[in-house]
Amino acid sequence: MMNKIKLVKLFTLLLTLIASIPLYSQEYRITFSAPVNESVFILPVPNLKIAINTKLSLHINDEKIASDFAVLNTWHNNQSSKFIRLLAIDISNHENLKQPPHSIKFSLKWVPAEKELPTNNIFTNTQTYLVYPSISWLGESVLLQPENHAIDNSWYTDPQTLYANFVTDETLLEQRGYPRTHQSQWLFDRVRAIFQLFILTNDDKWLKAGIKLSHFYTTNIDDSGSFLGNNFDLKFLMPNGLLYYYLLTGDKQIISVLKAFYEKSLSWDPTYDGGYKFWTERHQAAALNIAIAYWEVTGSIEAKNRIDDIIEATVQMVFNPREGWALRGCPQHTYKSHEGKAGDSPVCSPWMMALLSDGLWRYYRLSDDKNSAALLDAFGDFILNYGIHFADDRLKNMVLPLYLSSMDNILLQIKNQWTDGQHACDVAGLIGKSLYIKKKTTKDTFILQELFNVFVQQCKDINKKYRNKKHDYLPMLPPRRFGWTYSTTSDLPWLESWLNSHGTQ
Repeated sequence: MMNKIKLVKLFTLLLTLIASIPLYSQEYRITFSAPVNESVFILPVPNLKIAINTKLSLHINDEKIASDFAVLNTWHNNQSSKFIRLLAIDISNHENLKQPPHSIKFSLKWVPAEKELPTNNIFTNTQTYLVYPSISWLGESVLLQPENHAIDNSWYTDPQTLYANFVTDETLLEQRGYPRTHQSQWLFDRVRAIFQLFILTNDDKWLKAGIKLSHFYTTNIDDSGSFLGNNFDLKFLMPNGLLYYYLLTGDKQIISVLKAFYEKSLSWDPTYDGGYKFWTERHQAAALNIAIAYWEVTGSIEAKNRIDDIIEATVQMVFNPREGWALRGCPQHTYKSHEGKAGDSPVCSPWMMALLSDGLWRYYRLSDDKNSAALLDAFGDFILNYGIHFADDRLKNMVLPLYLSSMDNILLQIKNQWTDGQHACDVAGLIGKSLYIKKKTTKDTFILQELFNVFVQQCKDINKKYRNKKHDYLPMLPPRRFGWTYSTTSDLPWLESWLNSHGTQ
């Protein structure tokens, strides 16, 4: 009997010891190709993939090679555990790799560990080489769209490529009267649109072009926030392209640039107090995007609070409008606040709301923020009820987004049936994001989804007449139109696919 008791105690002790041993048996791995003569790799990482408490190793043909790792950036969200977002891999100490340049396949392996990986930027003082196991992995890492299933993006990327060939060719731009020092052509973040084209097509040409544009942009914006020597203008502080640049290169200098952007943007008061205070959705969007980008690269609590303050101020404008104005589903402000001219009637701009919705969309996906979701939900209803108009017979009575909507005074509406269609893509993006939220809450979406499909088709139709092109580029004038068409709409093909697969309610 005593032997049996001792055996049970021994067995229990053995189980306790086994339970206390970390389970490192579950090994994960990804593979990527890279030239053997590069010394530092930069690997962007999707959220929840690699914890900071991880033991990493790099292999060639299952042979472990000498390598050092450093975490350059982590995901800043509400998860209790930290997850890597940007990883530097240094192989400069591996002597056997001093060979002529050609690509070979590397395997990165990892297992859970108790010790955290080092967090620093020491490797980014040298040339880096971007690596990733798949283009969908890369898209998830920069938060290009909610999911990265294989879909046909060609209706979107084929014309964008032709337009990009134009707006990245300095000679062609100058011939059309737009030298690169022409400030307005940079509006709406050309850098971001080009990096997104790289990720959607996996064409290194656009990675190189985006890096080149990033260098020009950062070189020509000074400490005062002045771009190309002009007076400070919040609209020209465009952070998302620089955020992509940082996530694709690990260049730590961008952190100080985004910090300067953030500090300059604090001059914008997001709270609308009525009267004749200047206010537009476009400027609210700029302040929000800057705060989000700075928070993403630093995890700054002040930036996080600033984001929440901007969104709360927008919530009050939308759901508790001033002056006794009726609820419309948009951040109402006076015509004079928006245009600088007489008129106290409330207005909202559908295309500027598309800019604002893009920042709300990104923050919602980063934090599951309920206020952002509520605003996106309401914005879609506004577009349907107050944000559209109809062309005349010359354009077959097609539905178009308004340039500026005035709910109480139709004389203050701004519309032009010949140019409003240029905002079909970005307003379609706004509607698609609103529909995504609505389907998560099982709301009726039938009519709004029909409007979404109409605007997506108009976005596609813009490019039909250029199918018989004579060159490898297509002019897009004014060139800033490239930015507003493509910077906030990279997830439009995915949204179309996702919404159609989920049907109407």
